[in-house]
Amino acid sequence: MENTGEKTTKEEKQNSFSEMLEEYDFHSLDTSKPLEGRIIDFIDDKVIVDIGSKTEGMVPREELVDWEGNLKYKVGDVISVVYKKRNLAEGYIIVSKKEYDRFSGWEKIKNAFKTDVQVIGRILDTVPNNKGFMVDFGVNMFLPMSHVDIRKISNPKKYIGKEFWFKILKIDERNKTGVVSRRRVLEEKNKEKVAQLMEELETGQEIKGSVVSVLDYGLFVDIGGINGFLHKNEISYGKVGHPKEKFRKGDEITVMVLDISQSDHKITLGYKQRFPNPWTNIEEKYPVGERMKAKVTKILSFGAFIELEEGVEGLLHISDLTWEGTPDTVEEYVAVGDKLWVQVIDLNPEEKKIKLGLKQLELRPEEKYIEKHHKGEVVTARVKKILKTVVFVGLEENVEGIIKISDIKYFRIDSPADYLTEGQEIKAMILSDELDKNYKVKLGLKQIEDEAWMEFFNSHKEGSVIKVTVKRIMNNGVKVQISDEIEGFVRIGEISKKRIEPEEIAQEVSEGEEREALVVNVQPEKKRINLSFRALAAKKEKEDIQKYMKSDDTKSITTIGDLLENEMDKKNK
Repeated sequence: MENTGEKTTKEEKQNSFSEMLEEYDFHSLDTSKPLEGRIIDFIDDKVIVDIGSKTEGMVPREELVDWEGNLKYKVGDVISVVYKKRNLAEGYIIVSKKEYDRFSGWEKIKNAFKTDVQVIGRILDTVPNNKGFMVDFGVNMFLPMSHVDIRKISNPKKYIGKEFWFKILKIDERNKTGVVSRRRVLEEKNKEKVAQLMEELETGQEIKGSVVSVLDYGLFVDIGGINGFLHKNEISYGKVGHPKEKFRKGDEITVMVLDISQSDHKITLGYKQRFPNPWTNIEEKYPVGERMKAKVTKILSFGAFIELEEGVEGLLHISDLTWEGTPDTVEEYVAVGDKLWVQVIDLNPEEKKIKLGLKQLELRPEEKYIEKHHKGEVVTARVKKILKTVVFVGLEENVEGIIKISDIKYFRIDSPADYLTEGQEIKAMILSDELDKNYKVKLGLKQIEDEAWMEFFNSHKEGSVIKVTVKRIMNNGVKVQISDEIEGFVRIGEISKKRIEPEEIAQEVSEGEEREALVVNVQPEKKRINLSFRALAAKKEKEDIQKYMKSDDTKSITTIGDLLENEMDKKNK
């Protein structure tokens, strides 16, 4: 039976020798410096590395895989590692590629920060609250979300696992970490591109670009690293309600450079300038009265917009849809997408406005009316509206006539309201076979009274005595009413035997007073009658003298003065 004490002593001696060997191997290594090792084998989750000593190094397999878990190295590859600890039980020196990367990565970070150069790193994952990412440079650095890209990012996950170039913003020596920016890299790169592009761009140049954002008032277009602005007014020669009607984000478009500001790198772009202006010679293409087929593009409460061609729209107002009054809604007659015949009824090239009509394609109700009736015909009408100088009357539904103040009476009147009232039914004469400029039937009232005037002129010659009513006192005489249809005029010199001034007329006559007057002049063609109070008085005086000259009492009277004196005596008695 073997002696137990001897056996223990033998094992102790072997272990002691192994430890001495390991100790010798360990001390022969310079653990303060990185080690270079060649991969000699892969065993399960371990990678065996020849580090140039009697004992191999062992690296955990997980330190040599890529982002997807695949080994990045193969047998024979040389890698740099650092000593970590000994594993006496298995006889390995444990080394770390990860620790080496951390060490070298931090040195690289410090150097990049000091020299302001770019370094490459891999985005690992987002930090809590999605405020940014952790980026692996061997050491982990923080990438704020605002420094991921020049533009705001909408899908952070697409960046995870990808490598990019970064700029170091600041470092923390104690904790071996810091803050990095990818945006700074892009900005520097973009700055170089912008400088080059600004030198190459010229006003009037056409260039391809991509729509990066669409706003209410326009859109930004990337034209090779510079965002140029395209205002909505420069998109089309026609009206553009919102830029999204024409373009969407991501659209590839060709634009024209309208203006370049070198100081702030602002580029103003145009789109419509690439095409001929459809408003050039618009009066020749769409003269007033022109009829064409066009498409309804938009309907509003007051009308519809009609596209005549790209960039040229006209307005079809609700009042121009039908002659049968104004519709309650535009949709009663047209709908978006309809193609219909319209007529140009007004054109303003300066303001780029075209007014279109639908009802103008058929005869107006007034035109139909005037075809049925004729000049000189007396028709029935109802007074609709009385203005200062004209009266509007209704003839039929949607047919109006107009009576000018000068066609109410042959004599001058102050207001139509003195002779007509709204709602009154009257007889009027059609004065023309043509409508006036506002498509009203021309009517007259005084023309119906011609018969009364002719009767007066036939029965009252110059020298006739008629009864009149003083209607109006004026500075140059007096207007008098002869009948409902006929007026006359007494000049200031025909009012009194004595000479009077305008302010003295009211002392001789009063408005509303009934008197007799002598017809001194008639002008049938002008419907004028001139009268005289003075001439009538003189005539009566002469008749009295003649009367007394024939009487017995005048036999002894030899002079006119005696005759007048005798007449006065009789009156006194």
